[in-house]
Amino acid sequence: MFFDGDNIAKGYGADNFPQKLSDLQGEYYLIVFGASWCPKCKEETPLIAKLYQKWKKEEVEVVYISLDESKKDFTEFTEGFPFLSNCDYKKWEGKNVESYYVFGTPTMYLLDKKREILLRPNSVNQMDAWVDWFLIKGNK
Repeated sequence: MFFDGDNIAKGYGADNFPQKLSDLQGEYYLIVFGASWCPKCKEETPLIAKLYQKWKKEEVEVVYISLDESKKDFTEFTEGFPFLSNCDYKKWEGKNVESYYVFGTPTMYLLDKKREILLRPNSVNQMDAWVDWFLIKGNK
């Protein structure tokens, strides 16, 4: 299961919260691994929130996977984000961290609808440039 633990999700009720990535509908998925205790995440994740509507119009769904251990820290950090947010409270021991070979935060992966990795953006700016170049300007 991609989503497990005590979940919080924006736009999903308890009955229709996605259980796996394939439950989501979209052309592209930006998977972001981060945490409330990560200084770079505190800079980058709010930028993602500001760009979310622009990216969503281009069919890029954002999924934030937290490496927090505390429900309070996770909830406080993600409460203002407009995208899906999830935490299993296992920090570095979580299944998703292992499956995606996450060794630092923030770590981002851009997947296509086949769930194949297209890009591993180093920053929100690089991700936004990809959206502008490939999706908005049509340079595929």
